[in-house]
Amino acid sequence: MSVDDEDNRKSFRFSLTASVDVMDGVKRHAFGTLLNLSRDGAAIRCLTPLDMGRAYKLHIRGIGSWKGVVVRRFDGRSYGVRFENSDTEKRQIDRIIMEMIDGKIDISSMSPARPRIRAF
Repeated sequence: MSVDDEDNRKSFRFSLTASVDVMDGVKRHAFGTLLNLSRDGAAIRCLTPLDMGRAYKLHIRGIGSWKGVVVRRFDGRSYGVRFENSDTEKRQIDRIIMEMIDGKIDISSMSPARPRIRAF
């Protein structure tokens, strides 16, 4: 991601760690972690490669689900997803973000579980 990309953002991004299922139709294509969320999109990190320009549905645990298109890749396995939302859905995301900022939504439980090492 370049400095120009950051300057061209249209909306505030809320840094947040939450589990994300990347859906391709009704099937889970990948599992990842949300890095940030805005009314216009999200940044996620996942191990399974995502196709640039392809539409997926992101199901963000404890927050909601939205359709979006992968528009950039950065840091090797992180992706920028631009949502394809209606104005109503954008207002819904705005409300969710404001509730997080105001502390009305407990974001502490949204962090993914830490990996456990199993002994055999």
